[in-house]
Amino acid sequence: MTDSPEVLAAELAALVERVSQIASGGDAIDQLARLELLRSEDAALVGGRDASTLARWAAAAEDEGEPIAIKVGTSWLFVTSRLLDYIERASGLYGRREAETRLRKLIETRAGGQNPNQAARPRARQISNCG
Repeated sequence: MTDSPEVLAAELAALVERVSQIASGGDAIDQLARLELLRSEDAALVGGRDASTLARWAAAAEDEGEPIAIKVGTSWLFVTSRLLDYIERASGLYGRREAETRLRKLIETRAGGQNPNQAARPRARQISNCG
């Protein structure tokens, strides 16, 4: 073992990453429920683009040797952390922060039991019924 600060920092970072992976645990269903895995539609919401654009991003990342998703049938399953990293590489930290904000909004919407694409509809119906 060495006392080099750089080596120790790298070892610590690797351990933190490993503990994080162990702590999240669970299978794919658990990861989907925690939004650690995103369906194409949800990834599109987080990415701020349409699903076909996200599919192109996934294919490009795979070609670059740094996959962010796996194709299942005709759809993609995105690893949330990898998607956010990809967005940061492409759009900088500001783009990542915007995507993280959209992810938090998606998480809050899901916690409330709403479809994020229909979150405003109930209110619109209430307003139209007031007259």
